[in-house]
Amino acid sequence: MPQIARKSDGRRIFTETFKREQIDRIWSGEMTVTELSRKLGIARSLLQRWKRTASEGSSARGASARRKALAGTPQSAAYIRELQLLVGKQAMELEWLRAELDLLKKRGGPRR
Repeated sequence: MPQIARKSDGRRIFTETFKREQIDRIWSGEMTVTELSRKLGIARSLLQRWKRTASEGSSARGASARRKALAGTPQSAAYIRELQLLVGKQAMELEWLRAELDLLKKRGGPRR
């Protein structure tokens, strides 16, 4: 890690370039926020703030490039499978609930 300038109270001063490079490492899947936090000795919350700030300022083209970069990683494939299973379960539950609702409507509503 390059030498980081410090304020008079000892806090480090990170350049925008350094912040962008570190966040790009997270977005590319090279490291997780936790791993990078430990490696750099920076609080996870600070890295999350950098990430949020960078994503708010990024263009649509930059966001799509990140998505394309993440699309080929093994972690993304597992995550996609997990999301597909969840969506499937929710679709089945929704179908069941709609069938129950139709049945109740045909009966004239719930009996009390």
